[in-house]
Formats: sequence, C-alpha cells, structure tokens
Amino acid sequence: MTSKEMEARSGVPRANIRYYESEGLLTPARAGNGYRDYSEADLAVLEKIKLLRRLGVPMEELKELRRGSRSLPEALDRRLAELDGERGTLERVEQVCGELRRSGESFETLDPGAYLLALDAPALPAADGEVWWKAPSAPALPETDALPVYTGLTRRLLARLFDEYGLLLLLLAVAALMGHNPALASGLALQIAVHVIWLFLEPLLLRLLGTTPGKALLGLRITGRDGEKLTYSEGFTRHLLLLWHGEGAFIPIWSWIQMFRTANRCWNDEPQPWDTDTAYTAAPFRPLRHAAGFVLASVLVLACAEAANSYSQLPPNRGPLTVAEFAENYNRQAAYIGQSSIWRLDEAGLWERLPNPPGGVMIDLSGGRSEDDNFRYTLENGAVRAVTLERSVENTEDWVWFPVDSITTAATALIWAQEDVPLWTFGRKALFSDLANADWENGFTLRGNGAVVTWEVESRNFHISGDSGLAIPNDKENNFFSLRCTIALEG
Repeated sequence: MTSKEMEARSGVPRANIRYYESEGLLTPARAGNGYRDYSEADLAVLEKIKLLRRLGVPMEELKELRRGSRSLPEALDRRLAELDGERGTLERVEQVCGELRRSGESFETLDPGAYLLALDAPALPAADGEVWWKAPSAPALPETDALPVYTGLTRRLLARLFDEYGLLLLLLAVAALMGHNPALASGLALQIAVHVIWLFLEPLLLRLLGTTPGKALLGLRITGRDGEKLTYSEGFTRHLLLLWHGEGAFIPIWSWIQMFRTANRCWNDEPQPWDTDTAYTAAPFRPLRHAAGFVLASVLVLACAEAANSYSQLPPNRGPLTVAEFAENYNRQAAYIGQSSIWRLDEAGLWERLPNPPGGVMIDLSGGRSEDDNFRYTLENGAVRAVTLERSVENTEDWVWFPVDSITTAATALIWAQEDVPLWTFGRKALFSDLANADWENGFTLRGNGAVVTWEVESRNFHISGDSGLAIPNDKENNFFSLRCTIALEG
C-alpha cells in the first residue's frame, strides 16, 4: 500500500510514518517506480508503535523492543514506575496549590519557603478510596516523532528562484562593472557558473545561517535532525541530491520528469529525497512581512543590477573631451557592444589598423578605411563639440559601405560623456532607438540628450539599405553617392 493508504488505515500522519522509517522501526519495500510499498505486516508494526508511543514508551526502548534486546514487560514496568512518580508529583503539586489557595496569601505577603519545601517532599500517598484521575484523555503521539518538513511548493520555489536569479544578476552586474557587456554573455555559460557557485555557496550559508537569502525572506529555515545547523558536508550532499532528484542534472526531458516528481511530492505532502534527514521549517505566512518583503527585495536586487548595467554603458571619460579622450571613449564603446572591426582610433582620432594576431589574419568586414573615412572634429577651447564623417564616390562599380555602427558608437562616445546625461539606460536610449529606425535613404535630423545627429545623403543610381549599411550601384558607369553625418552637442 502507498503512504497515503497507510496513513488512512492507521490514523498515523505520514510525517510520523516517515520518521519511524528513518529511525529503523519500519522497513517498507520499494515498488518498481521507487515509491514505498507498505505491507500488512508494516501496518501491524506501525499500530504497535502507535500504541506504545502513546503510552509514553521512549523511542530508544522501542528500538530495543524491535531488535528483541528488551522485553515488553520490562519496558512496561519501567513506564509504570515512571507514571507512579509523575502521579506522585502531580498529587504533591495539587496539595501545595490547595494549601496556598486556602491560606489567603497575596503575592505581596507570600512567603514561598515552606511551600517550596513541601514541593520537594516525598510523594504523598493517596487517601483511601480517592480517585486521582477524572476521565483523562489518551495522550497523542509525541510531536517529536516527526521531523518538521515544510512541503509548500510556492514558497520553496520562490525562495530558490530568488537565490539563483539573484546570484545570476550579481554575476551580470560584476561583469558589467568590469567592462563586459552582459548582453553578449553566453546564457549557457552563465547558467553553468550560477549552478557551480551555488553548489558551494548554499552549503556555506546553511552552515553559517541555517538559511539562504530567498528562504529567509519567506520565513524558511533548514537544520539537522537535532535542530543544529547543517555541517558543510551535509549541506553539500543535500545540494547534490537536489540537483539529481529535483532538477535531473539538467538532462533534457529527464529534468522535466524530475521536476514534475518534485512538484507531485509537494502536492502529496511528502518530503523531498534531499530533505529526509533535515528539519525544514516555515514560519507562519504573514503577507506584510513575507510577501511584501520578498517583492521589495526583488525590486531592490533588480534595481541594483540595472544600475550597474546602466553605469557600465557610460564611456570612461566624462565631461569636455579632448580628441584623444573621444578616441578612447570610441574604442571602449566599440569593444563593449562587440563591434567586429580591425580598426580603432589612435590618439589623434584617426583610424589605425590593428595588427594581425600571431599565426592568423583578421578579416576586414568594414569595407576598408582610408583617409577620407576619418572623423573631422570641431573643437571649442580644446574640447570636442562636434564629430563629422563625410564620404563621396562616383562612377564606381563597388558597393559603398556607410558606417551605421560607427556613427552610433561615436554618438555614445560623445553624447554619453556629458556630465548631465542620465545614469539610467532608459533615460538616454530614445535617441539611439530613433537612430535604429531612421531614414538612412533620404536623410534625417534627430535630437536628444543635449545633442543633434544629422544625416545628409545624395545619390544617383544607387540603392541604399540602412539595415545592412550598404549603398549598391544600379548603374556602374553613371552613379554618384555622397554622405555627411554630424554629431554635435547643443548649447
């Protein structure tokens, strides 16, 4: 029979049944699917355990009875002697309480000395014919006969998601502050990094705190059977079991099967395989404390991650820029967005070709560079106020590349360097969203963030594609193409 059927027939909660099994008092067989398969003999043993535990026989003596190293009469004689002592103690308490009540003492005038001596006196014999009990209720199974195992799926899942995604955002924020674009990071590599770090970090948190940030926010705590914090090795083993039984070691299809089984165990109020030797406790759910705290903490983590991401997108030099500082800003912004080019700006703001790596040749995907492709700089008191790019060709058979990416990168290098530019990305994205949707074929003028971007184009017998950054000649003998782009600060 299943755990649910065992509970229904015996009246013993499944948490108690699992506890007795963990103590070696029950040894059910396992079905082909791995679930417990209790027999009628297991049911008979459980009913014996239920009776003797309600009579107050200690667990250690039950184990001895089960092993045959102690007889039932011996265990009952010891329990009867213990009950005689308890009864005598209760009678003594009753007599002293009655005498104190009849004395008419107040708290202020009470002299406790004589009464304390009476409490410590030998047990008082009962009067002839006195009835010392009045229909006492049968004692229930001791609360200590079950490890607390919280099985609520929602709180457990939210706690784990907070921990893992919080760690993911932390890694992204650190990468951003180190100059790496989070948008270019490998999703698979990040997931592997999160799980490897968490494999070692969660056991440490459980060892030190008995909880994790996500669990603490939702009132969850994990300890050992004795109520003490888990050792690091216990926490590490627990995490490995969770990875296999809870997440299927991320093996396709198998992971979905394991996650379904995990959810099913929660729905059936069964402990997870990684929690069988731990006490998983949950404080009573308080919406204001737990739900609101969880939401606020999540918003705070997201805000901090976005702040790091926004700050990392700003160029290294801020305020009025020299040409060399603009060039440094441009090269950094190009690298940040992963612009594939073998060209960079030198300190004079002119294009220079990067050397080929040892044993290889870098392919130029930019359409080539020449002196005609260099930026022109408008200076005011030594600071760059405008950056201009001009190019013109005629009667050419070649496709003409016009540097859409270079223009956008130059705009971020100059405009985002201004001291009054907003920190948050959403406060400075509008201009560049407009650039992405601009009319590259006919020209445009865009304003935003204290700057203006002007694109002027003239062409004859050319097809212009802003998406690909190409101008393609329709007539190879009679054509003309000219462009002029200016990025200028206002004010």
